[in-house]
Amino acid sequence: MPRINGKDAFNPNLGYFASTLTSVLTLAGVAIGLGNVWRFPYMMGAHGGSAFLVIYLVFMLIIAIPALMAELSLARAHRGATIRVLSISFGPFGRALGYALVAGVFIGVSYYTLIVGNVFYTTGYSILNGFSGADLEEFAGGMRAPGTQYALALAILWSALFVISRGLKQGIERVSNLFVPFFFVVCVYLVWFSLSRPGATDAVLTYLKPDFSQIGMTEVFAALGQCFFSVGLGAAYVLVYGKYLQDSSRIRSVAQYTALSDLGASLLVSLFIVPTVLLAAQPLDAGPHLLFDTLPRLFSVLDGARFSGSLFLLALSLVAYLSVIGLANVIIVSLEEEPLGAKLGRQRLLVLIGVLESILFILPAWNTGMIGWLDLVIGSGMPVLGCLFAVLAVGWRVQRSEAWRQLFADDRERAGRTAFFFWLRWVIPLGLISVLLGTVFDALFA
Repeated sequence: MPRINGKDAFNPNLGYFASTLTSVLTLAGVAIGLGNVWRFPYMMGAHGGSAFLVIYLVFMLIIAIPALMAELSLARAHRGATIRVLSISFGPFGRALGYALVAGVFIGVSYYTLIVGNVFYTTGYSILNGFSGADLEEFAGGMRAPGTQYALALAILWSALFVISRGLKQGIERVSNLFVPFFFVVCVYLVWFSLSRPGATDAVLTYLKPDFSQIGMTEVFAALGQCFFSVGLGAAYVLVYGKYLQDSSRIRSVAQYTALSDLGASLLVSLFIVPTVLLAAQPLDAGPHLLFDTLPRLFSVLDGARFSGSLFLLALSLVAYLSVIGLANVIIVSLEEEPLGAKLGRQRLLVLIGVLESILFILPAWNTGMIGWLDLVIGSGMPVLGCLFAVLAVGWRVQRSEAWRQLFADDRERAGRTAFFFWLRWVIPLGLISVLLGTVFDALFA
């Protein structure tokens, strides 16, 4: 059974997060991304409204936060990224799994960056032209232009790689500390703007009244899956950013504040989108079309919506950009710990990954139909698998004394550690396996 010892594994030149606050802002910035903006309101609309929200909150508390603690503690203790951490825990199998997860992230960046490019395009169009009825066809035509999508994706990717090249403090931390607070300030303003409209408060109160008669096993599994999806469990970036945590940082506090920030973003965005869409008698279960079709149409007819809509899209663009940085950083940091990556050096590795991604962008840019399938496999299946093995590593492959030292900062936090480990070893893996099987079922039969 391998013993975790991170003293020799950490490159001191990479540094640590400056504080718990900066670590939370960085983790939250990557986790919020696009998923919580269009997917959370859509999942609520399609799976029981506020009853779905109640179940989601329960799963966030009892499963997502402990799983997030496990991933962070594993990375900090090893002071290593995805491939190294899983290799130490599971040997050759873990090494192969680590490479598979990094390959999944590499493919994910290729289509996710294109989607982020669409958000930037939508933002620019809203600011420069607005969404009048006559301009919607022109806007839609630009959205369908593969050359435009490709050019925007290239600009986003290479600027993200530049931020990564600046390092943790001067690059990733700096942009996270700017963009995440801006996002939350904008969201608070948008909630005020939305709820100040006549009838908006009544629409929200009606929508938030739970109706548990609509809840079945499908809704339960949907809430569980959204819980893992929304905080970024298993997406490999937690196993990277965890290595930057200071030894004095409390894992439980970082996990709780990250989950709370993520939840706050979901609820604030919902409080803007839900009344806006409901008052216009539009469906909430429009999926990705909610962002790129429904909302632009609403912004074209609502009073004052051009400014508010542009502000919303700008804030969304910035946090989505943080996700691109986080995902690209997973690839760079994981590979530079490997012999070939170490031989190449960080800067040449950045250029190599940038060139390869630029080539890979061509496929989804000119064949957008493949994005849905890729997102199902890479965006839904792989993260659950990664989180499952991270939890199993902490629960079964790590000396318990070392795991306790990482997870529980002082004696006040250690009272329930035996029950916590039982939960970590048995309950959370079963929950993850159920989500993974549900993903496979959807892929085969939905």
